Amino acid sequence: MSLRIWLKRIVVYGILSFGALVVLLPLFWMVLIAFKRGGYALEPELLPPSYRLVATQTFWRPKEGRGYIFFEYRPSSEDGEVHRVFVQGKFYDPFLTVNIEMKWWLDRWVAYIPNVLPGRYAYRFFINGSRHIPDPLNPPREGEFSWIEVGVGRNVNGSISHPIEIEGDRIVFYFDRRILREGFPAPCLRLDQRVLEFSQVGSKFRLMVPFPEGRDRVQVQLLYPLSFWEGVKEVYTLENFERVWKNSAFPFGSFFLNSFVVAFFSAILTVILCTFAGYAFAKKDFYGKKFLFVLFLSSMMVPGIIFMVPQFAIVNRLGWINTYQGMIVPHLANVFGLYLMRGYIEAIPHSLFEAAEIDGANEWQIFRFVLIPLCLPMMATLFLLTFVGQWSNFLWQLIVNTPDSPYRTLPVGLALFRGQYQQNWELLMAGACFSVLPIAILFLVAQRFFIEGMTRGAVKG
Repeated sequence: MSLRIWLKRIVVYGILSFGALVVLLPLFWMVLIAFKRGGYALEPELLPPSYRLVATQTFWRPKEGRGYIFFEYRPSSEDGEVHRVFVQGKFYDPFLTVNIEMKWWLDRWVAYIPNVLPGRYAYRFFINGSRHIPDPLNPPREGEFSWIEVGVGRNVNGSISHPIEIEGDRIVFYFDRRILREGFPAPCLRLDQRVLEFSQVGSKFRLMVPFPEGRDRVQVQLLYPLSFWEGVKEVYTLENFERVWKNSAFPFGSFFLNSFVVAFFSAILTVILCTFAGYAFAKKDFYGKKFLFVLFLSSMMVPGIIFMVPQFAIVNRLGWINTYQGMIVPHLANVFGLYLMRGYIEAIPHSLFEAAEIDGANEWQIFRFVLIPLCLPMMATLFLLTFVGQWSNFLWQLIVNTPDSPYRTLPVGLALFRGQYQQNWELLMAGACFSVLPIAILFLVAQRFFIEGMTRGAVKG
């Protein structure tokens, strides 16, 4: 085989591979996000992370004559499960209460309030957005507010073992070895894309981080090292599919059933009508046949969206809003299906129909026992194309269904599947994977008929 032929093959295979990659990339992206946890859904990395981000804290260089406060809060058994903790107080303005969110730092909730003027300040903790409590480490004599005396430099709320200190231009982090679980590595810190490890001194782990030159603040991230499989479990999960299927606010089963009913009956009725019409236009002679066929074909030159207004007006007048017939009937007049069936039936030798007539078959018997067996590949192709089109039809199903309709289909339901304040991409993609599954199964089952129908329909005679 010559070098030129090899080069041609390499170029052709390269172009085809690139095209396949471009086509499959959105599908791969959808499946990948469907398996990711919420915090990692839109992260571009494929490989699992080496670290788990525990907390991010910004520290400010101390100003002369000011103090900084470290608050800590350790949940008790009475608190139950604690998700969020805030410190509330008037630290910067006597008329303005600020809420400082606390971060989970190793074994406790901590908050850092920089550059506070010396004085006496009232504060309290706000637990899970629903409960105010005074500081257990600094209980008040009366009322629900604890008080703290702030002086120049470091101040803490009654604890002498706070894991963070600021010494001049350095921040010192430390923790006791006893808080580490058996077999688990020590945490580390990330500063300006550099990962810094703690050094062990006796039973203590210690790390000093300097303020970068010329900067008054530094952001530090607390990280936990992860093994490869821990990283996989950290990012990927199967829970998204379960959450979609069992979500009470998202009746996935109802959407799925509605989509199947609409797509299946649209495809079946379209195949029946187009087969009858294609047989008439291909094998029967009647007045105005060519004119009608050209008229039908000319309608394909008009964008389908233009027909939606009159179609909706008719459906609304018939009272078919929020009904199956309103979603199915307007799409049964499939000119493309008529064109496919007419071309396919025209390629069938007319002698077969004449032989059936000689044997005494009537019109229905010819259609039933001669035409349909020969047209099965193209009928399967048309069924598949129509089913896929109606399964993924979004705009029309959205128009003819109100937001509270029980007949909403899966594409419409997925479009409405979002959080109150943010889009849950991982759940949306998991639902999209469910919606793709029937189409993939249908293609695998019917691909033989699809290929046979398309190849036969492309050749006349």
